[in-house]
Amino acid sequence: MTWPPTIGAVDLARALGQEHPPTEEQREIIESPLEPLLVVAGAGSGKTETMTARVVWLVANGLVTPEQVLGLTFTRKAAGELAERVARRLATLEQTGVWTPPEGDADGLGGTPTISTYHSYAGRLVREGALRLGYEKDSRLLSEAATWQLAHEVVLAWDGPMEDIDKVESTVTYAIVSLAGELAEHLCTPQDIEDFSRRTLAHLEGVAASDKDFTKDFRGKVITPMAQQRLILPIVERYREVKRERSVMDFADQMALAAALATRFPDLGQAERDRFRVVMLDEFQDTSEAQLVLMRELFAPQGQPPAAVTAVGDPHQSIYAWRGASATTLATFPRHFATAGQPAPVKHLSTSWRNDETILEVANAVAGPLGAVSGVPVTSLRARPGAQRGQVQALRTETAHEEAARVAEWIETRRGTGDGGTARRSAAVLCRKRSQFTLIAEALAARNIPHEVVGLGGLLLTPEVADVISLLTIVQDPMRGDRLMRLLTGPPGLLGPADLDGLGAWARHLGREARAEVAAQIAAETGEEPAVGGPASGPDDVVTIIDALDQLPEPGWLGESGQAISDAALTRLRHIAGMVSRLRRGAGMSLPDLVGEAERELGVDIEVLARPGWSPGAARAHLDAFADVAAQFASSADRPTLGGFIDWIEAAVQQERGLEAPVVEPTKDAVQILTCHAAKGLEWDVVAVPGLSEGVFPAHASRSSFTDEGGWTLGQVNESGWISGLDGVPFPLRGDREGLPHLDLSLAETKALQDELKRYRAANGDHGLLEERRLAYVAFTRARSQLLLGSWVWGATGQQPRLPSRFLDEACVTGVVDQVDQAEMPESKEVRNPSLEVSRQVMWPGGDPAPERAGLASAATQMAGLDAGDVADELGADPLDDQLRLLLEERERRRRSRGQDLSVELPAHLSTSQLVSLARDASAFALDLRRPMPQPPQVAGRRGTAFHAWVEEHYADAGLVDVFDLPGSADESLGDEDLTVMQEHFLASEWADRVPLEVELSLEIVLGGHAVRGRVDAVFADDDGGVSVVDWKTGRPPRGAEARVRAVQLSAYRIAYARWRGIDPDRVRGAFFHAATGETLRPELLSEDEIVALLGDVVQDGAGSLA
Repeated sequence: MTWPPTIGAVDLARALGQEHPPTEEQREIIESPLEPLLVVAGAGSGKTETMTARVVWLVANGLVTPEQVLGLTFTRKAAGELAERVARRLATLEQTGVWTPPEGDADGLGGTPTISTYHSYAGRLVREGALRLGYEKDSRLLSEAATWQLAHEVVLAWDGPMEDIDKVESTVTYAIVSLAGELAEHLCTPQDIEDFSRRTLAHLEGVAASDKDFTKDFRGKVITPMAQQRLILPIVERYREVKRERSVMDFADQMALAAALATRFPDLGQAERDRFRVVMLDEFQDTSEAQLVLMRELFAPQGQPPAAVTAVGDPHQSIYAWRGASATTLATFPRHFATAGQPAPVKHLSTSWRNDETILEVANAVAGPLGAVSGVPVTSLRARPGAQRGQVQALRTETAHEEAARVAEWIETRRGTGDGGTARRSAAVLCRKRSQFTLIAEALAARNIPHEVVGLGGLLLTPEVADVISLLTIVQDPMRGDRLMRLLTGPPGLLGPADLDGLGAWARHLGREARAEVAAQIAAETGEEPAVGGPASGPDDVVTIIDALDQLPEPGWLGESGQAISDAALTRLRHIAGMVSRLRRGAGMSLPDLVGEAERELGVDIEVLARPGWSPGAARAHLDAFADVAAQFASSADRPTLGGFIDWIEAAVQQERGLEAPVVEPTKDAVQILTCHAAKGLEWDVVAVPGLSEGVFPAHASRSSFTDEGGWTLGQVNESGWISGLDGVPFPLRGDREGLPHLDLSLAETKALQDELKRYRAANGDHGLLEERRLAYVAFTRARSQLLLGSWVWGATGQQPRLPSRFLDEACVTGVVDQVDQAEMPESKEVRNPSLEVSRQVMWPGGDPAPERAGLASAATQMAGLDAGDVADELGADPLDDQLRLLLEERERRRRSRGQDLSVELPAHLSTSQLVSLARDASAFALDLRRPMPQPPQVAGRRGTAFHAWVEEHYADAGLVDVFDLPGSADESLGDEDLTVMQEHFLASEWADRVPLEVELSLEIVLGGHAVRGRVDAVFADDDGGVSVVDWKTGRPPRGAEARVRAVQLSAYRIAYARWRGIDPDRVRGAFFHAATGETLRPELLSEDEIVALLGDVVQDGAGSLA
């Protein structure tokens, strides 16, 4: 392990057979000494490849061994990709003879780098050292849903003073979760805010008493919000106490605890520095204050030389301040990781391997003003050698509706169509706000363009999911007539105004009858005569329209004012009532099953598959995503009830940012609609960014105004920041306060304080615009070759026109943007929003019939007038008729002789568990299909589910598992094996310390004409560049024929994963880990042809049972 190295980065790349050697920028980074280094890597500049090459170069030169390398990133996907790439490159390094692993394996680490997420790494530190701070080492990690549910429980149980808070429960709950998380990220406590607020408010009231009182505006913007936040601090403290009492924590708690351990116990840092000589920190601009403290205390403690830490990030892509990220961490890295008093050097990656030339020119123009405030030097991105010119177009329409239509048209043209009708290019629409999703989705649907809304908040607004939620809500809560109205006015109700009025009148009629009955009972009990004049007074809506579904009127009923319900409407209402009744009877089933039943009752599962031009995967994308959300909630929430689920998803709709970060893979199957924040790290061939109007993107509260000179102008953008709302940590208490606007509330005069507030709000407005500018840079650089920048004058709502976004203006100034349309601002302030005018009249319900309806009606009329004989006569006789009739009769006699009067068709869709059952006993499988019977309680299955959930928590990822359709549901009985024993076996296995590429991955593969669906427990990168698909089994290893049958399941997983990743199946291995014994078995796997042949054999062997 001596310097200088023996082989350079370029020569090493050639020796490994790489097609492209590193650039000069990459070479400098790869060959940097073993000292701290900051790499500023622009969007798409190949940072993952550079980090991989540096690890391999260090190993090849004997400067470190693989197990001395630690790599940290934010997502499991990114960690998995880096781990897979490093493992594959190291395997090639060994195969080419450039490097030979050292003899022995004293550490038991398998000679592989440790590559993990920041939170997973912090979780290991907490598990090993939590007891030193008085916490349980086996504390359970809360999922997003469980976190919200626990906070909601605390809010509902709180009996302290809340009179001065005019917020609903869900808003307070969100504030509790957000404030608790931000406190943890900045290593603060509720008491810190209490002390700060108490001192500040006392000072301000003292100034008001001695000078003159503050204006109403000052009190409303500073004093009132601060006083309200003090009221919820005890709830935050109680929330923290409940988490500790129940031995649970969320991700922010885990990171704060890890930072506390590193700060208080220097021996922990020494152990980590001894173990890891090289540390790679990815996406460092997104780290929080707690993460910075953790890394600094572990690898660069004061008074000691720092470890060789390489931090990679881009200040222009720091867009997660609202989620705890601190924009100052990247700028302070050189100082915190200085060597011998000298700041860590800064190097750059500035060649974009993603974007074409015009897109980079626009992105660089928008990012230009960021250079002055980034804190570290940033080099503008330049195009890769041989890059195409690309195209950027700008569109400014009069209304948001017109913009959405033009965006859909633009995308349809540029996606193209390849073989089989599939799109040739991937495409996405990136919105600043989720409120933009609906117009875009409707415009795409009008052109029958397959599309997918990504993210929980947007997902819940899609039509098919909204229908399912409406049905589930009225099953849970009879008072939610608003949800029933969606079903009454759309499919399956399609009721018109008269029938709706009749239903309302019928509900009021039932209400009066109910009150009269109560009055009669009271009179009978008291001996008093009922009141003269009819039923006792009271509201007529004591019976809701949902209640009215249970006792609909007879045909011909008339209300007091002549209201009626038509016969057709009664038929549809009975159908809806039946759906509600059947789901209520099934309320005891698991939440995922209940969601599936709601789908089938509404028929939306069939309806979406009938969309012409949509692949089955794209058509079902929203329903499948919602089913996964339900499964995640069921497996991770403390109370996975339907009521708790409804509360949670409604909170997600209300919050603009949603409750969780979505996971998405770009695809050509459908146009993906998502927020700009969710698009970070992704790329598409074609990208549209709509809504580039001031106040939308960039988002701010300033409005345009008409000047005396006859033009429109935008006022100063002001933002209140931490002094508004309930959920912000005061800037003076935050660890990154040096990079935030300062509000000096220590001034001693009323006017000075009011002027200071005005100055601060303007400065904070400018600060917020910088965050918006970074977001625009991220959005624009997601496009590889085609980018559309959209804008509108008038929104779907609102009375004020919007000026074009400053980002759109700056892009157009470059001269490379093709402006395809340019709507002008109105000529006077008297012009009204045309979107609010009644521009057309439509028939409701219904409208124009579908174009195919006339043909279908004609065919139905003709068929209704024919009987079977007429049809046969019209078709004419055929010489084969008699022979076919004899053959069919012979087949029927043979079936009857075997006692088999019915045949069973093999389903078009099979789960992997069904595939195993089919391979084990075709006849038994057929019998179960023909006559399904209730299954006995599966204690072992529940224990298996608990083990799977525990493993998922171990990998810091909430599982998406359902009790009857999950890995482990086919496991045999565990007998008396204890869950604790299984956990101990797992922790002692080779899998416990490895970082998975995937966890609970849903896959589908077509084998022999049948779609086989399954959920892979985990996938790991192997040292030789291959991968291992692992299935957790809670029973003991099978033997003999049963072992061969089980291998069919693993073989299907192997082929499905290989297809999904587009890799050679020979690079995919398979393994069963049996938790009951701690054994890992690697059976011989079947090829795709062998699985199809086996499926054919099973069908043939079971011909007496399966048809």
